[in-house]
Amino acid sequence: MQHLDISLTNPYYAYLFGFIQTDGHLYNTTRDRGRLSIEVSKRDEAILWAFKDLLPFNSSITERVRATNFSCEYKSVIWRVYDRRFREYLELWGLVSGRKSELVQPPRCCFSKVDYFRGIIDGDGSLGLTAQGFPFLSLVTSSAYIAAEYLDFIQQTTGKSKSSSRNVRDQVYNIAVYKEDAQWLTQYLYYNHCLALPRKLAKADEVLHWKRPIGMKQVPNRKRWSQEEDGFIISHSIESSMEALGRSRSSIELGLWRLRKLNQQLVTN
Repeated sequence: MQHLDISLTNPYYAYLFGFIQTDGHLYNTTRDRGRLSIEVSKRDEAILWAFKDLLPFNSSITERVRATNFSCEYKSVIWRVYDRRFREYLELWGLVSGRKSELVQPPRCCFSKVDYFRGIIDGDGSLGLTAQGFPFLSLVTSSAYIAAEYLDFIQQTTGKSKSSSRNVRDQVYNIAVYKEDAQWLTQYLYYNHCLALPRKLAKADEVLHWKRPIGMKQVPNRKRWSQEEDGFIISHSIESSMEALGRSRSSIELGLWRLRKLNQQLVTN
């Protein structure tokens, strides 16, 4: 494992781990054998081929057709990884075996939050326009740990504090943001050239192109970053930037994150 540069600070692995926690299953059997598998609808198979191409371990992709409550011939695609080294990474990061959705927790190490939560959203979330035509982005989770971390991420990103509790019927957390808040969060989660489900990328584009209708009460404009402020936070400490620019710690940290992402995109292109 020493020669492989695998870390959850890498956007690919952070996204993959979030996706695995929602749609993946880790199986461990006797004599140190086991596998990681993800099964998705045929329409989403492109993401599994991306996983296969990017993972430095052998893996396989197969198809199957079965009857479900919604279709007599439901077509799905399954990605399987048997390599013990990959399973060791997953367990090191905190993945549990089998279906234990209430026990799912954020990684036990440093990780790229924006890419990790995009993986979570692609698996257990939804975004797009409501029946009334308003942008929304929502996450449904039964894990109190994921809910708490995601609520903190929303506050860091939008500057707004939200709370959530389990609903009575399903005992899950349903965390949603709307309109400009949904646009703001989507902009960070689904940045240019990120790894994501193609259909979610299409929905993200719908969300980002929404404009508040004429006649609807306008919301105050967010405090945008200037080039001078960008240069200042790069060359000064967070504390100095907070004092000089009159911004909160989370605002400065988010600004630094945005600049790092922009630099990564420039290097990639």
